[in-house]
Amino acid sequence: MEIQQLRYFLAVVEEKNITRAARILRISQPALSRQLQRLEDETGPLFDRTPGGIVLTESGYYLAERARELVTLADKIVTNLATQETLRGELYIGGGETESLLPVIRSFKQMQLRHPDVTIRIHSGNGQDILDKLDKGILDFGLVIEPFDVNAYHHLKLDQTDQWGILTRRDHPLGQQATVMADDLRDLPLIVSEQLQGNRTFAERTGLDWDTVHIVGTYNLLFNASLLVKEGIGHAVCLDRIINTSGSELIFVPLAPALTANTYLIWKKQAVLSRPAKTLLEWMSRPQEDTTF
Repeated sequence: MEIQQLRYFLAVVEEKNITRAARILRISQPALSRQLQRLEDETGPLFDRTPGGIVLTESGYYLAERARELVTLADKIVTNLATQETLRGELYIGGGETESLLPVIRSFKQMQLRHPDVTIRIHSGNGQDILDKLDKGILDFGLVIEPFDVNAYHHLKLDQTDQWGILTRRDHPLGQQATVMADDLRDLPLIVSEQLQGNRTFAERTGLDWDTVHIVGTYNLLFNASLLVKEGIGHAVCLDRIINTSGSELIFVPLAPALTANTYLIWKKQAVLSRPAKTLLEWMSRPQEDTTF
């Protein structure tokens, strides 16, 4: 199995049609069919050919997911092994939605002013998704938010902190309060992040009892959860400054007693960082400069 075969396979997955995929790849249809047959000789059937087009088998779905990871990793390796004296390459950073990413972005901005051939790729996802891609080498860095045990990784604590609270409608009684306590939420419908649900550390620090609270929904990124809140389905337990509530029917109300969360930039202990990744860490250790255009 070769990387080029996986590229051919992914093109067919994307187009759901061998003829269109061959046209995009700029090879003949028979040549593409031969490559796919060689791949299936190794893996077993990957496609069901139907009148409506190509449908992936269970093995095909599995290979497509892994192939995307392998092709991304191969491209990353080739790009970052460039031997030119000029620093160039790509940074892969993943994290949840939080303004605590700003120190990383500002360091990258300073770095790119001196090294304009370095580009950044940001992947948004929940904690487990980020850790999975970090451990597989697809990401250089991950951004994680407490509660999280960072000791298994190299880590850098970022300056900014986030505050826990709820996102609710302004016209709800909770929206009129300056703060909200665990007792206020006891019998109300809550929407919580998949990563947070059941976390005992968070429960102990807030007084929320996961066994008794009324959870009507979960989310992995907050924007879609905010739509549920707008419709009055529930109140989202979340971090501040992710959803812009200025002029909105929504409002963020902080928890009391106040609960803040530190954010960490993490990377694998055994990882050999690319030149762009090492350079970013160097910039992270420098005082922030004013790079406003």
